[in-house]
Amino acid sequence: MEINAPSVKPFSAEDKTVLKKLQFKSWFVLLRLYVPLFLFLVYIYTWRPGPGEVLRIRKSKITREEFDHSFPYLAIVFGGIFLIFAIKDFRRLILPFMREARMNTKYCHAFIARKYHDPIYDKYLLFYPEKEDFYIEICAEDFNSIGNGEDMYLEVASVTGEVLYLKSPDRVFKDPEEFSFSDM
Repeated sequence: MEINAPSVKPFSAEDKTVLKKLQFKSWFVLLRLYVPLFLFLVYIYTWRPGPGEVLRIRKSKITREEFDHSFPYLAIVFGGIFLIFAIKDFRRLILPFMREARMNTKYCHAFIARKYHDPIYDKYLLFYPEKEDFYIEICAEDFNSIGNGEDMYLEVASVTGEVLYLKSPDRVFKDPEEFSFSDM
C-alpha cells in the first residue's frame, strides 16, 4: 500500500455523532470543574452569621456587618478568577468543536501500522501517521488483532484532531483516541 498525503472529505452522519459525543464529554469536564467553584461561593454567602451573631474563625471574630461589607470583594476577586479560567478552558475545550462543525471537513490517512505497547501505563498504541510523539490508543483486543506493517485507514477531524474512524482491511476498531505522553 502506498502512503499518500491525507485527503480531505466532508463529515458523514456517523462523524457528526462522534463529534457531538466528544463535545458533550468536553462540556461535562468543563462544568464538572467550574460549577462546584461557583456553588462554593454561594455556599459561603449562605454561611454568613445571622443578625447580631458573631462568626469565629480561629481567633478572629466577624460580625454580620463586616461579612456583608467584605464578601462582595471576596466574590468579585474569586468569581473573576474562576470566570477567567472558565473562559480560557471554554476556548480550549468547546470552541474547537464549534469551529469543527462550521468547517465540516476531515482528513483521511492511509498508513502502515506500527505498534507500541507501553508497559508502564499499560497503553496499547499505534504510531500516528506523520506526527511525532502522537499515538492512536486502542483497546488490547484490537491491538492484538493488528499485525505490524498492516495497512490501516484513519479519519481525523480537521480542527480538533479527534480520531473519528480507524479500520484495517478486515475490521473497524471501536473508540480509537489520539494519545500523547505529554498530556499525562
